[in-house]
Amino acid sequence: MKILITGGAGYVGSKLVPKLIELGHEVTVFDLMIYGENVLDDNEKLKKVVGDIRDQSLLEKVMPGHNAVIHLACISNDPSFELNPKLGKSINYDAFEPLVIISKKNGINRFIYASSSSVYGIKKEKNVTEDMKLEPLTDYSKFKGDCEKILNSYKSDDFITTTIRPSTVCGYARRIWCF
Repeated sequence: MKILITGGAGYVGSKLVPKLIELGHEVTVFDLMIYGENVLDDNEKLKKVVGDIRDQSLLEKVMPGHNAVIHLACISNDPSFELNPKLGKSINYDAFEPLVIISKKNGINRFIYASSSSVYGIKKEKNVTEDMKLEPLTDYSKFKGDCEKILNSYKSDDFITTTIRPSTVCGYARRIWCF
């Protein structure tokens, strides 16, 4: 399978990409590479594209030939989002539907979206399940929920959509901060 991963050089992507390559997949990482391109080891099954998901013309050039998209690129949490809400909205929300449209137009069969468990808000229930009402409390979580709705509106038999809602992800990832 040929997989395009937006944000593939970020925290989650830097761990996911080597695993997918190990499983035999060809991976294209589409990322601003703010942590440096050396976050991911060079590999014949890895293509690195320095790009911004808001750049639709670049996405149009890179997308053909892939089977799946894993969308990880975003301003990744409430505090980061609040530092620059306009930038956060531009990346996390405004760029989302064009990415979905470009993916579907280019024959992507599977689109996996990394949302957030923060879309649930604060619940009194001990066990939060997928069928519970979404009650986002911040713009970050509101836009994550809105993007889920957008993605679901495009699903079809030939465009399978999957949304995951991870909670806090922590651990070690090989990244350095570069300016």
